[in-house]
Amino acid sequence: MTNDATVSLWEATSDPGPTRILADADDTPEVLIVGAGIVGLTTALLLARAGHDVLVVEARRVGSGVTGYTTGKVTAAHGQRYASLKRAVGADRTRMYAEANQRAVDWVRDLVATEGIDCDWQERPAYTYTSSKAKARSLRSEAEATIEAGLDAHEVHGLPAPTEMVAGVRVDGSGELHGRRYALALARLAEAAGARIAEGIRVVKVREGDPCVVDTAERGEIRAQHVVIATHVPILDRGLYFARLQPERSYAIAARYSGDLPLGSFYDVGPPSRSVRTATGPDGEPVVIVGGEGHGTGRRHDIWKRYERLEAWAKEHVHATEVTHRWSAQDPMTPDKAPYVGPLRPGSRRLWTATGFGKWGLSGGTAAAHAIATRIGGGEDPYASLWNPSRARLVGKPFQAGKLAAWNAETGAFLVGDRLRPTKRGGVDALEPGEGKIVREGLKRTAAFRDEAGALHRHSSVCTHLGCEVHFNPAEQSWDCPCHGSRFDARDGTVLEGPAVRPLARRDD
Repeated sequence: MTNDATVSLWEATSDPGPTRILADADDTPEVLIVGAGIVGLTTALLLARAGHDVLVVEARRVGSGVTGYTTGKVTAAHGQRYASLKRAVGADRTRMYAEANQRAVDWVRDLVATEGIDCDWQERPAYTYTSSKAKARSLRSEAEATIEAGLDAHEVHGLPAPTEMVAGVRVDGSGELHGRRYALALARLAEAAGARIAEGIRVVKVREGDPCVVDTAERGEIRAQHVVIATHVPILDRGLYFARLQPERSYAIAARYSGDLPLGSFYDVGPPSRSVRTATGPDGEPVVIVGGEGHGTGRRHDIWKRYERLEAWAKEHVHATEVTHRWSAQDPMTPDKAPYVGPLRPGSRRLWTATGFGKWGLSGGTAAAHAIATRIGGGEDPYASLWNPSRARLVGKPFQAGKLAAWNAETGAFLVGDRLRPTKRGGVDALEPGEGKIVREGLKRTAAFRDEAGALHRHSSVCTHLGCEVHFNPAEQSWDCPCHGSRFDARDGTVLEGPAVRPLARRDD
């Protein structure tokens, strides 16, 4: 998100307007929401319309996080989700998941129509399918589970698609939109209902109480009766979410194309998996969006080759002629594929969170916002048994507990192993423009980056969350932590993604 070469189509074709400033008097809201993405803004709109005094604080700009870097699909069809959900959480909770997400899709559609939101909404069926005969049986099982979950779904095969559709499932009642424009519209609607939004304010600490006390880096303390942590990954270590989530990055390109493409939101489960939809380009021309190539955050991969593979695939299968935009997004996964939504930790009555949408945050985040707003308003969440963050089944079932153990074993390996890895020979003088490496300076390991103008930027190589060593991401020009997914700007060390809240320490000459 810091490199001009990797700006999303949505960022490039939206105007966030002037920065929203927090006035001196705006420091005692009833509800403070941390994060101005889908969860935060939807929660703000719902609560403000219900008469609550709401303040949203955002460390950067409205919709500048993962909301501005999605593929823009709004659907309850979440890849191969329903068969695995049924195995992990049972048939009843799987139906809850389908119902909550479809209600969210319907709410978004109705809001766009009622408010006349200019976000390129298109009604599109969502197809999850395979082009591999070896996966036909698993897709038939997915179709059966999706239908059983109660969605408007149908088993399909042989229909027009970007690749051969051997077997799959179609879910109607889905749509597509421009993620950033939709987020900006949510902000305007929330403000019209009485909510206040302040950008450029980073929360670093929260003390739960009556009231809660929120420490910010820029404005000191803010007090509120309720606090909603809507930061994609919770920035507070209470609840140990960093140990119960697996962050993954995935990639997308937008490209002009020739010929005709079938209408719909397509997801070929692969391998390799590919997400495909059409959209409007920066000059009003049609473009195709192709996504895929996911991997664990901070892992050592040749990221530019991932974009090259997407481009080659797009040229072969969807007649792409020219790539206009490249971008990536980060998504946290949960062991049982249900998100965490509700009290931040057991016993919390004033501190709330939502995370773990597993690449489907436009519907999942909207559903979570409704649940949190209902709880703050004194109501009951009908889906609490599905997504309660403290659910016992995560450790009670061997497969899910095993996933958690494996994720945290990887963390230990990175925490120790990276410090033993050889550093860049030649030190900072050997760095080329656009290159970042861990170098040794005396007894210290330094995250060194040389920008395109030749200026050198030196920071501590230690993530400010729990001390893992960061890895360089050349596409986004960031330092990424492989342990829990925190990301930092390679130029100034500022936090791009949590759970870290403090920048990388600067190395002074």
